Amino acid sequence: MGRRVIDVFLSSTAVDLTDYRKAVHERLMRTGLFHCVRQEDFGAQNAGAVDYCRQKAQEADMFVGLIGLRRGWEPDGDNAKRSITEMEHDWARDAGRARYLWVAPDDFPVPGNTRESDELHARQMAFRKRVMGGGERIVSQKGFGSPELLASEIVEQLMVQVVTTDLLKLIRLDALPSKEDHVPAIAAAAEHFVEDKDLDLLALARDPKGVDLADLKAKLKANAEDNEAKASRHLKQGAEYWCHLADLVSETDKNEAVNLYNRALRNDPEHPVCWQALGELYFERGDYRLAEEAFETLSNLASRVNDALLVSYAFLRLSRVYQLRCHIPEADRAAMEALAAAEASGWQRGVASACRSIAIIAEQLGDLERAEHMQRRASNIFTEIEDMHGLAGAHLDLGLIYLARGDLDKAVVTLTEALALNAELGRTSEMTTIYSNLGRIYDMRGELDKAEEMQLKALKLCEELGSKDGMVRAYGNLGNVHQARGELDKAEEMQLKALKLNEELGSKHGMAITYSDLGIIYQARKDKPKMCECWRKERDLWRVMGLEDTAAEAEKWLRQEGCEEG
Repeated sequence: MGRRVIDVFLSSTAVDLTDYRKAVHERLMRTGLFHCVRQEDFGAQNAGAVDYCRQKAQEADMFVGLIGLRRGWEPDGDNAKRSITEMEHDWARDAGRARYLWVAPDDFPVPGNTRESDELHARQMAFRKRVMGGGERIVSQKGFGSPELLASEIVEQLMVQVVTTDLLKLIRLDALPSKEDHVPAIAAAAEHFVEDKDLDLLALARDPKGVDLADLKAKLKANAEDNEAKASRHLKQGAEYWCHLADLVSETDKNEAVNLYNRALRNDPEHPVCWQALGELYFERGDYRLAEEAFETLSNLASRVNDALLVSYAFLRLSRVYQLRCHIPEADRAAMEALAAAEASGWQRGVASACRSIAIIAEQLGDLERAEHMQRRASNIFTEIEDMHGLAGAHLDLGLIYLARGDLDKAVVTLTEALALNAELGRTSEMTTIYSNLGRIYDMRGELDKAEEMQLKALKLCEELGSKDGMVRAYGNLGNVHQARGELDKAEEMQLKALKLNEELGSKHGMAITYSDLGIIYQARKDKPKMCECWRKERDLWRVMGLEDTAAEAEKWLRQEGCEEG
């Protein structure tokens, strides 16, 4: 039984993109995979046509928007004076449809060199800016050289998205970590195979279950080795394949992925995607010094080619590494560099993300006024670009600022509001964080039953997600609740579960924190040998991570408690 036809709603400005819209419609229909509905199907420009547009935009599986320089029809009765294309875009967004936007370049020739009034032109420019900064899954300005070229670009990209979704389901059935700002690895691999004529993308889109994933990985490896064995001019091509193969295995074998990324970089030491992915893997493993080196290399490469957006990304990640290494001034400087680069590139989400990072650092430094100011700036930008996920995250952060202030009542109210926002968006991971922090607040208030209730809700959601990181946090917090009650056996049980998960994750940072908590439990039991053993392991882990100041504090505590080496 074949795949059902995928409904695509094609929307575009009228006068300047007529030929492009026609070419895209014809190419989509020829595939047999897509059924394309377009504005020409709606009849006269009247109230009935508006209702029909709304219905079809909300029902379609995919929304494709071609955004030109001309404004087009603005239906009567809309207070915001939106064009029909803008309204269709918003209806698809509100209905949760997958949206893919192609925006004509600023120097795109308008037929007859005609132009609308300044007022209409200003509204169209504002819409184009909103689309470009709005974080759609694909926002592209490629392909406008001819109608046929754009049609080919769009059809190929849509098929890659279909293939990506299906193959990710086949690769791993449980929840995948959020990668909102990146095309999934399998999409990049699929596109590369299409370029090399090694993959029939349309056939794969029609029958994704016919793909042998082991064969797909084997093909990547063979192509990588083949290019590596050829002359040096093929090394960059080999690096691409090693990088794709690393992407594919990174979900199941992070150590092997690290080896593959490093092999790719031996072929092409200036491959930014590999440095980016390698930095993220080192970060996940708690190898913060190596993560720092990777992100510094990435920032240097990006600076060399004047890619301000990538510079901003690299400094954002460096800022996070510095925070975890307790190098707070360096973290603040990196976040400010990220902010400046994001502003220079016009990357609004990057500006908001940098503001959030600065707010978190300011909170660590005790400058809660600056923290709130930057967090509210982030919130305003997320509202402007209609990024509800970012907005929900910023609201969560504001709740944490109130928690840091000790304004527990306001923190509970704000976090509860954030919980509702994230629940509406289905952001289960963020919900676990909120439950966890609500539990902390109730613990601080001495309301231990409520604290346990919140942590158990967090644990349940993490188990459903398969999130070991979240489960670690929940077990650790539950251990603290039981310890506060004097239930030391139960507290030990929870912390040992957290320790086991941290070991499975290879999280040195998490293991160090858990050993610290276990040492406190054994101290309460007056079990000095176990207490000292745990705190020595904690100290050694901080040293391995390069956190010398933290290790020195642990060493000082060991001496204070009479834990001589033995």
